[in-house]
Amino acid sequence: MNLKQFSTFTQTRVDQYLDHQLNDYTPANQLHNAMRYSLFNGGKRIRPMLAYASAQLVGEINAFTDATAAAIESIHAYSLIHDDLPAMDNDDLRRGKPTSHIQFDEATAILAGDSLQTFAFELLSQPQLGNTSRQLTLIQELVLASGRHGMITGQMIDLSSENKNIRLDELEQMHLHKTGALIKASVRMGALSTGQVDTQVLTKLDAYAHAIGLAFQVQDDIIDLTSDTQTLGKTQFSDAEANKATYPKLLGLEGAKALVLRLHEDALAQISEFGDKSQPLTELANYIIDRNH
Repeated sequence: MNLKQFSTFTQTRVDQYLDHQLNDYTPANQLHNAMRYSLFNGGKRIRPMLAYASAQLVGEINAFTDATAAAIESIHAYSLIHDDLPAMDNDDLRRGKPTSHIQFDEATAILAGDSLQTFAFELLSQPQLGNTSRQLTLIQELVLASGRHGMITGQMIDLSSENKNIRLDELEQMHLHKTGALIKASVRMGALSTGQVDTQVLTKLDAYAHAIGLAFQVQDDIIDLTSDTQTLGKTQFSDAEANKATYPKLLGLEGAKALVLRLHEDALAQISEFGDKSQPLTELANYIIDRNH
C-alpha cells in the first residue's frame, strides 16, 4: 500500500474502533457530544498510523494494535482540547473548526478532555483483550508518554518559557516531551502490541521515532510562519504572537529547514535494513517533513 492507501486503511480501522467503543451514556450526552467532536474533527491520525506501521513492520496488526491506536488518538485529542483552553494557548480554531471550548463551553471542554484521557486507559485495560502482561506494558508506555514524564511536562515547560529567551537544547527538551513523547510511544506501542518485537529492533524504532518526533515539531514551527490560517486550520503566527520560542526564531527559517532534513535522514537510516516492511514508516517520515499544515 502507498501512503494514501495505508492512511485510508488505518483511519477507517481506528475510527470504526473508536466509534464502536465510545458508547453514548444518556445522562452525559453533552459530554459524549464534546468527546466525539474532538475525536472526529478531521484529524490526520498520524499517531495511529505510526502504531499500525510499526506493528506491521515487526509482526501482525491485531486487537491490541487497534486498542493501542485508539488509546493514543484519545490521548492526543484530550491534549489538544486542553492545549486550546483560555488558560493555555487560548486558541479559537482547531483543524479549521471552532475549538472545543468555543463550540461548547470551557467547563464542558475540560471535562471532555478529562474523559478522553481516562477513555484511553479504559480501552487498553479491557478484559476481553485477554493478555494482562501485554496490556500492562502498553498502559505503562502510555502513562510515561502522556503524564509527568512526557507530554504534560512538555506543556508546562512551554507555558513557563513564554516571553523568555531559552537555549536550543532547552527548546529540544520541551518538544521531546510535549510532541515527541507521544510520537515515540505510538511507534513503540505499535511494535509492542504484536508481542513479537525484540530489544534490538525496538532500539532502532526508538531512534526513528526520536528523529521524526523532533522533525514534526520543527516542521510545525516552520509552517506556522509559511502557511496561511485557512491552510493551517488554526490562527497563523499564533506562536509568534504568544512570544514562544520556536526553531525558526532560534535558527532562522533556513536553519530550521536544514534541521528537518537532517532529522529526516537520521530517521530513514534507522529503518533502512527492514526493506519493504518499512515502507509505511518511510512514507510517514517523508510526509512529516513535506506537509504544509
